[in-house]
Order: sequence, then structure tokens, then C-alpha cells
Amino acid sequence: MIGKFIKNKHVLRLSGLLTVDGLLFAGSDAARVPSFIVMVGFLLLAVTLYYFIYAGLGITKVYGLKIRGRRQLALYLTVITAGLIALQSIGQLSQRDVTVLLPLAIIAYLYSAYAKTARRNFSG
Repeated sequence: MIGKFIKNKHVLRLSGLLTVDGLLFAGSDAARVPSFIVMVGFLLLAVTLYYFIYAGLGITKVYGLKIRGRRQLALYLTVITAGLIALQSIGQLSQRDVTVLLPLAIIAYLYSAYAKTARRNFSG
């Protein structure tokens, strides 16, 4: 059972990402590295967040909640979270940003999910 879990491609990717994250973030100081490394670290953090969110949405199946469009929802949640982290890291995150960004992201997700369903119903 555990051997099958470890051989899962998502678990292998996530463990590889966490290893690279640990090496990059433990071995560098954000104040002293070139800006290119900071951007690579941010992209690496965003990819790791995506895999965590995607895995978290997959775990909901265990509890009987099947989420359609799991990749799309994970992508939206990752973009929102990464955007908020980026704003916070440069000192520009305020309550107003959160109040504006979250409803816009929810509307964008609902609109894209509706458009995808409408296209599927129209073509099928």
C-alpha cells in the first residue's frame, strides 16, 4: 500500500519539488542573491503551491466530494495565492487588495466554468 503511494507520479513530483525548494531556499539569502534567483524561487513556490492545492482537492474524493475541473480550480487558487504572496513580499498587500482580488477571481472562475459547460453542451 505505501509502496504504491510512493510510486505515484504526483507524489514523486511533489517530493522532487520539495527537495529543490529546500535546497534553493535554505542555501540562499533573498537579500544577497541576484533578482533572477528570487524570480526562480517565486516560480518554484508557485508550482509547489499548485501541486499542494491539486493534491488537497484530490483528497476531497475520500470524503465523498467530487470536484469537477480540479486542475482549473487548482490553477485559480494558485494564481490567487501566489499573487497575494507577491504583493505581501513587496509590501503592497492591503485589505483593499484582498477585497477586490478575491471577488474578481471568484467571478472569473465561475464564468470560465460556465463557459466550458456551455461549450460542452452546445457541441455535444
